[in-house]
Amino acid sequence: MWAGQIAAFSGRRRVVAIDLPGHGGSTAAGGDYRLEDLGQDILTVADAVGLDRFDLCGISVGGLISLWLAVNAPERVVTLVASNTAARVGTAEKWAERIAAVAEVGLAGILPTVVPGFVTQDFPARHPETYRSIETTFAAVDPVGYAGCCAALRDADLADDVAAIACPTLVVAGDQDRSTPPPESEFLHGRIAGSRLEVIRGAAHLANLDQPEVFNRAVLSAWNDWEG
Repeated sequence: MWAGQIAAFSGRRRVVAIDLPGHGGSTAAGGDYRLEDLGQDILTVADAVGLDRFDLCGISVGGLISLWLAVNAPERVVTLVASNTAARVGTAEKWAERIAAVAEVGLAGILPTVVPGFVTQDFPARHPETYRSIETTFAAVDPVGYAGCCAALRDADLADDVAAIACPTLVVAGDQDRSTPPPESEFLHGRIAGSRLEVIRGAAHLANLDQPEVFNRAVLSAWNDWEG
């Protein structure tokens, strides 16, 4: 997910990449997760690696978790990058349907309808190896953890909370993102005082994979400005 950013950001920051429950190398407990649970997981990792305060960069559900942390643990978050996310992502009905589909056919079964929406239509032709890696990684996710995260998305709504975010914030959108389209990012930008908005052309839901150089420049430029 973050391979295109870790090298670029490591010259400026210590980078800690965190897997959601059941994703990558993380194990997953059963049952529904709450957004608060996922946020507390981030704080647990930060404590374990000795990070009292940190710059936070999250995308999609990670962006929603990051928004929650900026609202509920402001003493920990120095700066925030919330990419391809929203105060409320999708609908409760959509996530209930996704949870039911995963129970029925697994991650491999929903892959053909979910993964193509992560990136722009021409991405598989431009980056076939990377796209195959995305497919392989998605299919390997523990369905227990994936369903738990879907439950958190089903129930989470920060529309009334994000105005409390006071840290320097960059909101990133992809102009071809159908899951969290630019108006969702514009909503966040309008509610978070002093935030900046970057709409990346030629990017879908995973803008950092579609356009890594543009994404990296946007983040590094924001850090430069915030550091004065």
